[in-house]
Amino acid sequence: MAPFELPDDAWAYWRPGVADIVELALVHGEDVGLPDHFHDEDQVTFVISGYRRFLIGTELVIIGPSQGVCIPAGTPHRSLPEPDGVVCINLYLRASECDTRALLDRLAVLWCQEARLQVDTLASLVREYRYPRSINPVPMNNVAPLPLMSDLVVSVTAAAREFAMSREGYSRAFRRVHGMPPQTFGIMARLNGARKLLRAGVSPADAAAAAGFADQSHLGRLFRRTFGVAPGRYRTGP
Repeated sequence: MAPFELPDDAWAYWRPGVADIVELALVHGEDVGLPDHFHDEDQVTFVISGYRRFLIGTELVIIGPSQGVCIPAGTPHRSLPEPDGVVCINLYLRASECDTRALLDRLAVLWCQEARLQVDTLASLVREYRYPRSINPVPMNNVAPLPLMSDLVVSVTAAAREFAMSREGYSRAFRRVHGMPPQTFGIMARLNGARKLLRAGVSPADAAAAAGFADQSHLGRLFRRTFGVAPGRYRTGP
C-alpha cells in the first residue's frame, strides 16, 4: 500500500511544509517517462511497487520495490515509461546536504517493517543523515535573474570565442562535460528557475516572464514535457 493517496495525475508534486525537504513527488502508473533533464536539488527516488528505470548518462539504472537511487543535483537523466506500472516517491533535497545512501538504506528497513512512510518520518530521517554544516544553507527561494532565451545563441558564441574554439567544437566539449548541449542546458536552467518561482507562489505568467520564456504557453509546453505536470498544477500541488 502506498504511503499517500494516489492522485489522478501520474506526477504529483507538493511542498510538505518542513524545512528539511524542498519538495516531494508521488509518481505512479505507466506513463512516467520524462526526457533528459536535471534538478538543482538532489533527487532521491524510492520505489514502493513495480520497477523504475533511469538513463543516467549512458548507464541504465533499474530499481525495484524497497530500493532507491540518488541522482545528484545537476546530473542529466531520463526517466523511462514503465509498461507494468510503478509507484514511487521522489524527495528533492538541498544539494550535497544529506548522506543519501544511508537515508535510502534506512527507508528500505522502515518500509519493510511498517509498509508506510509518513512525511514527518521522512523529514526526521533527512535531519538524522544531514552532513554537519558550519553555515546555514542559502534559502531556495532566492532566485537569481536569468538571461533571456534569445541570449543563448550569443552566450554560446561568446563562450566559444573565449576558449578559442569554434561554436561547434565548444558545443561538443560542453556536451561531453555536462551531458547535454549548451542550449538544452540553458533551457533546463530556466525551467529550474521557473520551478523555484512557482514553489514560492509566483503565478505561471510571472514565472515565465522572470525566467525568460516567450510567454506562459511557451513555459507550459516545456514544463509539462520536462516535469510531467503543467506549471499551474505544479504550483498548487495535488
